[in-house]
Amino acid sequence: MVSEVMNTPVETVSLNATCYDVANILKERDIGAITVVDDKLKPVGIITETDMLKNIVAKNLKSKDVLVKEIATLKLISIEPNKNIMEAAELMAKKNIKRLPVIDKEGNLLGIITIKDIVNISPKLFEIMKEASKIENYGAEEEEQLDNYGESSGVVEGICEVCGYQGSVHIINGQYICDDCLEGQ
Repeated sequence: MVSEVMNTPVETVSLNATCYDVANILKERDIGAITVVDDKLKPVGIITETDMLKNIVAKNLKSKDVLVKEIATLKLISIEPNKNIMEAAELMAKKNIKRLPVIDKEGNLLGIITIKDIVNISPKLFEIMKEASKIENYGAEEEEQLDNYGESSGVVEGICEVCGYQGSVHIINGQYICDDCLEGQ
């Protein structure tokens, strides 16, 4: 379940904070995003390093002069804590995002789950899925290769444990690796 993997507490910032404040929080906490909350502390958006780069650095603006509400993504994509990890991974892949705030039915921010969190548990998750017969049958030869975790054990759908890419990955010595990361090794 998402609630078992999510990170807590979650850093938040108000809509009226400056991007200078955001930059300092990102730096101090060594994180890539902050959830944006309204006056009632309900999550309404997210601001990422990429938002900061594209909207401040690339435009040569002063971060002290730009408010969070001017550049944050205010269409918040989130997930409920009782959803399973695969649902979170599928939603991230579909929406091309790296982080999902975890929000309960009352709109309270409980945590955040990231691609990195999913990658860290993906080998265990794959085994659980395999045992539960929730994956496609790749044929006897591929199944044997997957069981043996040999040097190269075929191609499956998953998340690269090196870069976070979602799609076709190879299982190499028990690790999920995409084609690009294989070429770079």
